[in-house]
Amino acid sequence: MKNVAVFLLAYSLAAPGLARDLRTAQFLKEVEPGFTQLYNLDYAEAEKSFTALRTRFPNHPGPPLYLAGLIWQREMFERQDMKLERFIAPGYFTQPSTRAMPPAERERFFRFVKESQAISSAILARAPRDYDARYFLGASSAVLGSFAFTIDHNKTQAFRYGKHAYQTHLAIVTEKPDYYDAYVTVGVYEYVVASLPWYLKWMARIAGYHGSKERAFKFLELAAQRSRFVNDDARLLLMVFDVRDRRSEQALSYATLLHSRFPRNFLLELNRGQILERMDRKPEAAEVYRQVLRKAQSGIPNYDKMPDAFRETIRKAVERPADE
Repeated sequence: MKNVAVFLLAYSLAAPGLARDLRTAQFLKEVEPGFTQLYNLDYAEAEKSFTALRTRFPNHPGPPLYLAGLIWQREMFERQDMKLERFIAPGYFTQPSTRAMPPAERERFFRFVKESQAISSAILARAPRDYDARYFLGASSAVLGSFAFTIDHNKTQAFRYGKHAYQTHLAIVTEKPDYYDAYVTVGVYEYVVASLPWYLKWMARIAGYHGSKERAFKFLELAAQRSRFVNDDARLLLMVFDVRDRRSEQALSYATLLHSRFPRNFLLELNRGQILERMDRKPEAAEVYRQVLRKAQSGIPNYDKMPDAFRETIRKAVERPADE
């Protein structure tokens, strides 16, 4: 935490004009290209956009946090861990990866998170109830929890960070119900606790934690419809949770919507095929897979990044008899 204290001191002394409204129309307009590039798997372009945004808004906790999130997501992509079946498998991310994250990238990830935390903390030192600064402080814990779970496979750390993110964002939505960006973290936490095996659920209840899938879907749907920063994040989570809960029509709807918004993301088109296959609509699924292969073979941007293992899996799915 020493680095956070140094950042906090620096920002308190050198930045008297700290951002107060962190969700201005101007910031939202300028952050949108980076989000679009990130969802389209255009990682290099997204990094340039978020780096420029960090220069343009040096007292905003968002840009460094987006850079940290980009580093995490790119590492997940390199590990081929962004496949739908990974997210819906019962043993999701319990086995360590054979790939070691490059030390320099790991260092950058944590440095950007600490920078974001320091800026939020500096704002809160002057305005302790500032909703935006509290939101980004909670979001930084959510990113750390996701990293701990998916990259380090450290469930203890993931739970600790997740608990802080949940409590921070729950306090926000309790005080300000129309702060819809915070509903994503609350919804995810509700879903995870509600999905615990019976032999763990009673321990969660004793510790004072309660989860409800009904509330989880409600919160995520509100975020998808009304949030300012995270509507696509909420839609992606809804797609995954809908698949897990066999709400296939809803899952397919979100997969189709997301791919229409981010057509360079081959993973989202593969999601459509996988969901159709789970719905026993195998001829339609096979056609989606053939289309993905055609795009990859034609060198369509980002489809040409598809790993060989993905292509082989798709070919097998296309060749699989419809009655299997």
